Amino acid sequence: MSVGTCAYSFDPVAWEEEHGRSAALDERWSCPREAEGETDRCRFHLSPARRAELGIDDESVCESLVSELATGEASSLGFVGAEFGTIDVSHRVLDRVTNHPIDLRHVTVYGEFLAEQTVLRQPLLMDEIRVEGAADFTDAEFGEDVSAERATFRGDAVFDGTDFEDSARFGGSTFARPASFDRVRFGDVADFYRARFRAPCSFEESAWRGACLFQRAAFRSDVTFTASRFHARTDFRTVQFGGTSRFNRCEFEDAAVFMNCAFAAEALFKKASFAQPAHYQNADFDSEASFTETEFGDKAKFQFATFDGEAVLSYIRFGGATYFKAVDFNSYASFYKSTFDRLGDFRNATFADTARFLKAEFTDEAFFGRATFVGDGDFRSAAFRGTVHFVETTFRSSATLRESTFERARFENVRTAGGDVTINLERTTVDGGRFVQENGAAVYYNLRRSRIGDVDIEMADSEGVFERFLFYRTEFDGFDFSNYRYVLAPEWVLHTFRGTVDDTYSLEADRFAIEDDADEAPGADGGAADESGGGPGEPADGGGVRSWLAGWLADGEASDLEVTYLKAKNGAERVGDSQSASRFFIKEMYYRRRTHVDRAFAHKESLRSRLKLLFLVAVNLTLSATCGYGEKPRRTIGFSLVTVVVYAALFAAVVTDPPFASPLGYGLLSVQSFTSLIFGPTATVPNFAGSFLAATEGFVGAFMIGLFIFALTRSVHR
Repeated sequence: MSVGTCAYSFDPVAWEEEHGRSAALDERWSCPREAEGETDRCRFHLSPARRAELGIDDESVCESLVSELATGEASSLGFVGAEFGTIDVSHRVLDRVTNHPIDLRHVTVYGEFLAEQTVLRQPLLMDEIRVEGAADFTDAEFGEDVSAERATFRGDAVFDGTDFEDSARFGGSTFARPASFDRVRFGDVADFYRARFRAPCSFEESAWRGACLFQRAAFRSDVTFTASRFHARTDFRTVQFGGTSRFNRCEFEDAAVFMNCAFAAEALFKKASFAQPAHYQNADFDSEASFTETEFGDKAKFQFATFDGEAVLSYIRFGGATYFKAVDFNSYASFYKSTFDRLGDFRNATFADTARFLKAEFTDEAFFGRATFVGDGDFRSAAFRGTVHFVETTFRSSATLRESTFERARFENVRTAGGDVTINLERTTVDGGRFVQENGAAVYYNLRRSRIGDVDIEMADSEGVFERFLFYRTEFDGFDFSNYRYVLAPEWVLHTFRGTVDDTYSLEADRFAIEDDADEAPGADGGAADESGGGPGEPADGGGVRSWLAGWLADGEASDLEVTYLKAKNGAERVGDSQSASRFFIKEMYYRRRTHVDRAFAHKESLRSRLKLLFLVAVNLTLSATCGYGEKPRRTIGFSLVTVVVYAALFAAVVTDPPFASPLGYGLLSVQSFTSLIFGPTATVPNFAGSFLAATEGFVGAFMIGLFIFALTRSVHR
């Protein structure tokens, strides 16, 4: 028989003093129910031990709970501070007309809380609830707000397939055992602010219609959001991820914020998609971070982030501006086959290990100003369709950009760690740009087999500009040699490179490649690609005079140097620089002669071929001596004077009587024979030898006069 109203009341002030934090209620709450039997409390506020003494089991308490929820009075929905053994409302529909919430705040459940496939159409308050056993809300439906802030779930918490049609708030809650929210649907705001997950938890294939809020949450173990979809803003700001975090195949339709997050284990964002800006500023990745095949539709911001493990950002499409400014990559970093549709900002970034941008594509500007590459900087086969800036960039090891294409490249005051560094631009295409090195650093550029367009070069030691660049079979398409005549004159030598070509660094394909394309990458076997630049023939081996002569005459690189100056000549002609074209043509012909010599001394050539080659050498040498390959008319004059003097001496040897009765008559006779022009009396040449000499000199003279006219006309045209 009841003795009156339940004496239980909840005093928030007293509770806060005892627990040191705010209570879920602002005002004192008193239970309106009748006391149980001869006790002073209702059966919900009796302790489990006292209920056991009275013979009240958990099942009857649960039935009483369901009965209370089925009444039409709002007062029957309050259970603040109640103590339950086990709550089982599974497979029930709790749909009352009233909108008053079911109040389970500060409730303690010593057993399990079972609500599998439960349908609840009223708001539910579970703030500060403590569930000692398992909590199972599998496939439950909540039609109104659910608030479980600062709740404690000491057993397994299962919300698989649960549907929260309105807001769900778990801010400050603690999940001591594994928590599963797989396939859950959040229809409005889902708030897990400062929630604590002390065991593995999973939100796989979950759907978030409202804002997803996990600010300052902590995951001590693995967490999985695989294949989840976030329709509104997602905020994981300052979250602690103690285990592996999986966001693979997630879709973020609004802004995603991971600022100041700490990832202690693997962070996996493979095949994810971000339709709006993604924020990872100041994030710390202590282990591997993988964003393979992820798509960023808008801005991707990683400023001041730290990657202590391997950073795998391969096969990514960055659709908006991408910011990696001041990021520390303390391990291997890969942007293999990634595409940057807008600006790519890597200023002040530090790459402590290999930085691999193999086959990356930059559609807009790319900034690497003041970035530091401690390990190898690998940009092989990259495409820069906008301007790429390497301004005051530091390369401490090596930098290879071979087989890349540049719309416009700026290499300005590149820095080293004190030694020499050669930037490998072999087989690249540089349509325009600037190479400025005025800080005294020993930086060299390997442009072997590349194509150079409208490029400006400025060096501190202007006299040694071309000592910093390796031009070898390089094609010039728009490069203006006229700006460097003072450097090239008087020798006009391009191959004065003083740097070293070191290809011993790793040229492996990306270690995280997802398709078998290792054979496509240059030097994919891990060694250097074939860098041989020798001509088609090598000097013959062997001892004796023949070997010494071959070594003196032959030049193993002559064929490549011939092509080098041929391409330089063609490039100079394209920009209308006839003077440079003339000088490079002379160099081309010189190395063509050396090439013929190389082949003439090669074992593989037949005797007939060798004789032909030696004939070509003689013709080439004759053209060089007589007219400088048609570029130097002064040589024709000089050769003509020598010819006149030689023939005068020969006339003196075969003609006994001096012409014109004077010793100088031999010279006059030689001049007349050379020019075939005679003024006044002629000298008599009495014998056959003298007449033969006069005839041959006349032939040579006519040839030299014609050659002089050709060379003079050509030089004036130049």
